[in-house]
Amino acid sequence: MPKHRLNRAVAAIAAFLALGASAPQAGPEITTQDYAIPSGTPGIELFLRNKAPAGLKTFRPERTILYVHGATLASELVFDLPIGGTSWADDLARQGWDVWMVDVRGYGRSTWPEAMRQPAEANPPVATTEEAVADFTAAADYIRAKRRLEGLQVIGWSWGSVIAGTYAARHPARVESLVLVTPLWVNEGAAPPLPTNAWQEWTLANSRVRIQKGVPADQTGIILPPATVALWEQAVRASQPEAAGKSPELFRSPTGVMTDVAWRGAPPYDPSRITAPTLIIRGEWDELTPRAMSQALFARLSSAKVRTLTEIPRASHFIIAETARDTLFAEVQGFLGRPRP
Repeated sequence: MPKHRLNRAVAAIAAFLALGASAPQAGPEITTQDYAIPSGTPGIELFLRNKAPAGLKTFRPERTILYVHGATLASELVFDLPIGGTSWADDLARQGWDVWMVDVRGYGRSTWPEAMRQPAEANPPVATTEEAVADFTAAADYIRAKRRLEGLQVIGWSWGSVIAGTYAARHPARVESLVLVTPLWVNEGAAPPLPTNAWQEWTLANSRVRIQKGVPADQTGIILPPATVALWEQAVRASQPEAAGKSPELFRSPTGVMTDVAWRGAPPYDPSRITAPTLIIRGEWDELTPRAMSQALFARLSSAKVRTLTEIPRASHFIIAETARDTLFAEVQGFLGRPRP
């Protein structure tokens, strides 16, 4: 896909759907730059996007953010989805942050491993959490070198919380603050069967039902309005146009995460090794990653300088796109921007 194809498609859709909606938030002009950076694996490049206030010349760890996505949706399909003309990345950049997002291998515009283009059953699961952590580390190292920083602030959503948490546990001195949005943790119930195929396919309808699991039926269209659904669906289609041309539409993502989320009772990383101030933030109606997961993870953050667990009412696992997103933005911004001693 051409480098800026998704940018143009989403921008056009956003302009149309934003008519009659709230105007984009006032603030400084934002610059956007896309990069293809090397991973630690030959032949695998990672898509990295930067959004920052125009003219920003001074960079600090506490004002630099790296975001990583969940199990099926690339970073720009959630973190940079311009609902009402403004994405979460835009909101942070307008408040003065140097904002970055990365797609791990097999997602978005990062390189798809060859197994992703072969029959699913021909290869074992790809893009495991260990590979994703390596990709995230490569992105963090690139940013730290480019901005000449020792560390940065990290945000992970869903599976991305495991990637970010693992990075923070392995490299505590490199993480200024850690935000885990609707985090995954050990599954105390029946573990799902382990996948054997390299990739999976899903529909837009199935994805929406999954990430809004737990929302009362009469509330789904209220907290995720039709205009937002249409914007998100078109962004997903633009990201995989070959899938969007099929009937039915079937979108593809790696299954490596599924080999890890089963976990069989074994924690994916040691939270007690995390020293950075850490915010766990979740939606009241999120049954995909239940409250017990957040509570169990919170209890293990024994070395964090500050630890906070916040629950936002009337929100689900897809809180980043729902009507409670303004509350999410404010809570996270307050945490990241808190006064330092």
